[in-house]
Amino acid sequence: MEKEKLFYTLKEIREEIYGQEISIATLQNMVHTGQIPSIRVMRRIFVPCWWVKQQIALAKGNNYEGD
Repeated sequence: MEKEKLFYTLKEIREEIYGQEISIATLQNMVHTGQIPSIRVMRRIFVPCWWVKQQIALAKGNNYEGD
């Protein structure tokens, strides 16, 4: 049984949501200004899965209401 993903890295978000049209530095700035929710573990930044799903749903014109 495959475990459900709980967090994404900024690199994964760049590929999944922005199609590599945005730099990692810009994503880091968005995290620092609070535009992207995140947690830090040491130097790594992780973004909750619910936010990624929400952004994908918004891009498709849908509302994401969670799992």
